[in-house]
Amino acid sequence: MKIRNRLVSGMVAATVLLSSLAGCQGSSNQAVATSSAPQQSSSAAEQKDLSGTININVQAETGGQEGWSAVADSYMKLHPKVKVVVDLKPTDGYGDWIQNMFGSSNPTADIVNVNMASAAKTGKDINFMDYANDTNPYTGKKWTDGINFQMQSKDIDHNTWDNISLESVQVLWCYNKDIFAKVGVEPPKTWDDLVSICDKLQKAGYQPLAVPGDFDSFWSGQMGWLAQIYTDQTTRSMINTYRAQKGDFDYDPTVDGSFKFDPTDPFNDDPWKVNTNTVRAFKAIKDGTYKPDSAGMKTIMTNLTKVFPKYAGGDAFFGTKQAGALPLFYQGKAAIWLDTGARLPMFKRDMDLIASGASVTGTDSKAISGVQKFSMGTFNMPSMSGDGIEAPARTIEVALGFVGAVKKDQAHNDLVTDFLMYWSSPTGQSEKLAASLKAGGLPSGPSLVTGVELPTAYADMFKDLKFIGNVQKGDGVLMARGAPNDVQQSLRDWYDYTQQFFNSKITVDKWAQEHKSNVMKYLNDSLKAAQVNLSDLDNPQNAPTGK
Repeated sequence: MKIRNRLVSGMVAATVLLSSLAGCQGSSNQAVATSSAPQQSSSAAEQKDLSGTININVQAETGGQEGWSAVADSYMKLHPKVKVVVDLKPTDGYGDWIQNMFGSSNPTADIVNVNMASAAKTGKDINFMDYANDTNPYTGKKWTDGINFQMQSKDIDHNTWDNISLESVQVLWCYNKDIFAKVGVEPPKTWDDLVSICDKLQKAGYQPLAVPGDFDSFWSGQMGWLAQIYTDQTTRSMINTYRAQKGDFDYDPTVDGSFKFDPTDPFNDDPWKVNTNTVRAFKAIKDGTYKPDSAGMKTIMTNLTKVFPKYAGGDAFFGTKQAGALPLFYQGKAAIWLDTGARLPMFKRDMDLIASGASVTGTDSKAISGVQKFSMGTFNMPSMSGDGIEAPARTIEVALGFVGAVKKDQAHNDLVTDFLMYWSSPTGQSEKLAASLKAGGLPSGPSLVTGVELPTAYADMFKDLKFIGNVQKGDGVLMARGAPNDVQQSLRDWYDYTQQFFNSKITVDKWAQEHKSNVMKYLNDSLKAAQVNLSDLDNPQNAPTGK
């Protein structure tokens, strides 16, 4: 039996699949991140005789180069024998790049956005759990005591933690208040409300929704978010199937012994309130208890087709990329845009640029023509109803960053982790945030590093956002986008038959049949990515043995 220590937190916990979000270009921002913690002595760190080269190859974003370079320069002053190379990579195509990197025999990359590597990273990235209880030499405290460790994405089944996320973020809807007032509509509370509002907006001459419909959107962007969010409405009770049972390797009697499922509480299944056993989830998929073709899945897909593609560009929807969707919202042609809380500071910056006569650039760093000045509001996910719907809609509320590292020899792993300890200290994060903000970068939400606070102007933007529960925890959205664990061919198959369904080429029953076939076809690949052997399913009470 495995006992886990639990911490009490008012913040939402998360396991993470969101892709890193790139900010838009903008003017310099002179606000500086502040730290309420005292400056830490670096004497202990300076005594380390570290040497080697560290390559930082995360996704490029506005202010990213400047932020990472600031941390790298400070670290190299502490460790003159270490060379830190900041070589950020384009967001477009990053998934393919990082998967190829993990597949190479001699990878050059060190620090990467590991969430985009999917199954290619299995067994090939550094497990930070090996260092979790070590003292961070740049704070003098246990490493995980210096960050919000609860919100980090961890695999308790395998005792792994392979990515560090130091910002928080929430997925929500943004809307043009001026258009809503002109048409006479209010933010929706239910999915049926959203459909009605979209109809009124379209009749008034506006495209209701600006949402990309390409593969990247369905995999790691807006449509992928919606697939997870609404699948969660249909799978809440499955926690009773895949939660840790008495006698399981991860059962904690002080927590699991008193857990009671409550679908009215969006935080009922937070990971510090109940342990989950992924082997039980996979067993349930294999034996048909956990159904990819459930009535609930048919309900959410049917509801999605009431909106997509009709109200998101019609025939142009599947050809619309992120860079093509955002301009429609900024130009006042589309009334609603799906994004994260990071859009709030971006929007303020962009409206300030327009007021000053400057141009605004999109996610492709190209100027957006015809940007209109307007007021923006936000609303949370409207709930669906119908057969198989078990609870109100939640959203994706997670830690953001997903910084991992390619595993190499032990000495190099130790060096890279030491750098990440500096980066995740109050000193390192304050340096990174200050340099990033000055270069036009923007925060996505409050910092998860103890002692680091956002400048007041940014903190105020996020203070009214309401947490409604996170869907990316446990195993409730395993089959939202095909087979579990982002098996790439399964994702592409899902995109194909979902596109056919959205275009009325197949029925919802045929979609469900295709979805079940897809999940089962790639189940072995999913098991491999989860480091679970097929034989493990016979004894789900034991820790998985697969590699």
